[in-house]
Amino acid sequence: MKNVILPDPQTAQVWLDFDGTISRQDVLDELVNKFSRNESWRLVEERWKAGLIGSEACLREEFSLLDVSDKDLYDFIDRVEIDPGFLPLIAILRQYHVPFAILSDGIEKFIRRILNRFNVGDIKIRANRIARVDQQLHLVCPHKREFCLSAAAHCKCSSARELHIGRRKTIYIGDGRSDICPARQADVVFAKGVLAQELAVRQHAYIPYNSLHEIAATINGAWTSRVAAI
Repeated sequence: MKNVILPDPQTAQVWLDFDGTISRQDVLDELVNKFSRNESWRLVEERWKAGLIGSEACLREEFSLLDVSDKDLYDFIDRVEIDPGFLPLIAILRQYHVPFAILSDGIEKFIRRILNRFNVGDIKIRANRIARVDQQLHLVCPHKREFCLSAAAHCKCSSARELHIGRRKTIYIGDGRSDICPARQADVVFAKGVLAQELAVRQHAYIPYNSLHEIAATINGAWTSRVAAI
């Protein structure tokens, strides 16, 4: 959608989704598809997509079906690819001293491990956690909120409010269902996938994108021209 004006860098903050936004695939979806003991996870996923359960219930049920050793788990995580535009994007945010963080309904340990491969493991992350008890992986939700309207494992709206700095305006970047609520509260949204579809239905303004390279170019172009005009 057009006529969306980016805030100046000195008044901006950026929240990014991880799965399907920074990573090229949804890490947990691929994990469950690969290591689930049976296909019953598909029914769980359909219930979540239909809005019958929140992501917390969905992830707990799906994690209970996983049968994977630590070696196989981290071999899988170490093959996850990221959008090649991610590193240029965060380089621009750091160049302009814009606060940013990753808000994910995925697993912090997985995300941190992936980012460490690219020497950016110091990025602020809010996400879920896991604990292994015997052979079973259990979901831990430090950012769950009882008042969350989406019954999410991670209430991204609450995290966005808690991380908000002063009077800065929020730029949100995402692609999925877990991004709908926080995106609707942001000042500017870059959206693709399900998020773009849902925002379009709600007639909520957003900037479409396919790659983070496009977002990096859009932001850099806008901010460079404003700095040059000063």
